[in-house]
Amino acid sequence: MKHNAFTLIELLVVIAIIAILAAILFPVFAQAREKARTITCLSNCRQTGLALTMYVQDYDEKFPQEHPSASDPAVQDSNAQLESIDYGSPFDKILPYVGSKSTDKTGIYLCPDDPDPHGQDILNSAGNCTDGTGAGSPPPSTLTSYVLNAYYLFGATLAQISTPSQSIYIAERRSLGDPQHDFCDVHFHPWLGEVNLPVNAQDIINPIALAAYRHSGGSNYVFADGHAKWQTLSQARTPFDGHMLYGEFQAF
Repeated sequence: MKHNAFTLIELLVVIAIIAILAAILFPVFAQAREKARTITCLSNCRQTGLALTMYVQDYDEKFPQEHPSASDPAVQDSNAQLESIDYGSPFDKILPYVGSKSTDKTGIYLCPDDPDPHGQDILNSAGNCTDGTGAGSPPPSTLTSYVLNAYYLFGATLAQISTPSQSIYIAERRSLGDPQHDFCDVHFHPWLGEVNLPVNAQDIINPIALAAYRHSGGSNYVFADGHAKWQTLSQARTPFDGHMLYGEFQAF
């Protein structure tokens, strides 16, 4: 009785076809997984933006305040001189609006692509920052995947924001699992150079505060009107009428 069987050549051809298909499909699967993580992060941003909107409406159109009032923080806080008084992080203040009691346990404050959302690589056992953004002192609150635009932390009101749909309120915190370059704060200052574009291909410092390239070369942002979207740093940083200093990072 004769038995049919694969020849060695046929087996090698099948193996080669499988290898080719795997080489084609694996990158597609990886891209799909990354897209899913980007969408999850964007959903987190949208929910946080909605919570922000509800807070602002409940508090007479005033954004959560963290430091003493200033009408022009880019000038009056030019050396971070107003920040010795701290009223607490806005992430903590909007907890009731996100259905949580603890910032470090709030899932929408964590991006699935963030390798160190709570800054364990840049905090010592005492909870103090160990990198160059505030060595020896603790951040104002629990670190998360996101940072607030300091423009809004000095008593800003919605009436001050002429273009809320083009004014960034929340960005993704620079967190690469690298203590030398990760950002150790809950907010960032456009006027202190923390959102500058890299000066060349070798510049791994700028933007100091932001994970600006985390998602396929871009990042997710929450705007003052509560909406969220993905865009590149150059799009966000491009100056436009009324925002000539820092583009969408300039609130007013």
